[in-house]
Amino acid sequence: MSDPSFEMRLQRMFSEHPHYPDAPLFAAKVENRLARGWALRRVLIGAAGIVGGLIAIAQIAGAGFGARLDELGRVARGTLNAMQVTAAHLPGPLGDVGALPFGGEVIWLVAGLAVLAGAFLASRSIQEI
Repeated sequence: MSDPSFEMRLQRMFSEHPHYPDAPLFAAKVENRLARGWALRRVLIGAAGIVGGLIAIAQIAGAGFGARLDELGRVARGTLNAMQVTAAHLPGPLGDVGALPFGGEVIWLVAGLAVLAGAFLASRSIQEI
């Protein structure tokens, strides 16, 4: 069986930490070291981001991205023209899509924003789980 007085003394000994006279100085040194480390990390991460961006730009330029983008634009214009011709044959107010006060770009922009909002909603839902 254990002695209750011994248990109480032991608990008191380990619950109180010793006081050191240079504790504030030690804490300040540790905080300065941590602050320096974070500043260095930020600089290194920024430099790595810049190098990665330059590599990505070089890869995009080397892959003929401009020509592919032009081809995509031509395909998109052809698709948009085909959609306008199809929409003109729709009955009622759906056939007057060309008479709207905004162009097809606005519809694409709204659709893109809706997809982006759905992605944010999905990521937020996954975070909450």
